[in-house]
Amino acid sequence: MKENKLENLIWIVFTCIGTISLIIGLVIVSNVFNYKNKVETTGIITEISRNRNYTKYRNKYKVFVSYTVEGKEYESILKIHYPNFYEGKEIEIYYDKNDPTKLGMKSSDLILIIFPLFGLVFFIIGVIGIFVKNKNKKLEKKLKENGKLIYADYVKTVLNEAFSVNKKHPYNIICEWNNPEDNEKYTFKSKNMWINPEKLIEEKNIKTLPVYINLENKNQYFIDIDILAKY
Repeated sequence: MKENKLENLIWIVFTCIGTISLIIGLVIVSNVFNYKNKVETTGIITEISRNRNYTKYRNKYKVFVSYTVEGKEYESILKIHYPNFYEGKEIEIYYDKNDPTKLGMKSSDLILIIFPLFGLVFFIIGVIGIFVKNKNKKLEKKLKENGKLIYADYVKTVLNEAFSVNKKHPYNIICEWNNPEDNEKYTFKSKNMWINPEKLIEEKNIKTLPVYINLENKNQYFIDIDILAKY
């Protein structure tokens, strides 16, 4: 049974989403945090009204703020609303000196950091996933070339509830092996399988499965589940 490509695809998707989100987030943050063309001033909240076009992507309230730029009074909408806002409250704002109608608050700008952080988290998860998969593949190749081939008794197939994709859990095969050299019993668990092998194992009356193991470090092993594809 050949290894399912789903996990590889997942890590690649995570890495791509993370990379794109990180780049876009950094561009947004670099533009917003560029304060050289922005002038700080004090504004007064003149009105707070409910936004009729409110959606989860738009502010629930419209906050109107009045402020003075070079002796001229402006009133513009601030694209943020805090619970402690009230009409008549003085707040620290900034405006774009090239377009004084554009307002912002440095305190609210910090929220935008979540975009590159979101991308960074996805990128790290994806890279780690790809790294672990490649590391395991290299170990499997090394064990096939230099490890010892043994045959372990099939015990059961379990659901790996610690991992899921779209609420679907993979399966793991559990095998046991009695080492004649030290009379110790060792338990092995296969890598994730996205097709339940129980029916095939039962129909073909499979009792043992090949395991490649490093006898000097018995934590290094893998159950060769690809052999199930031959049945």
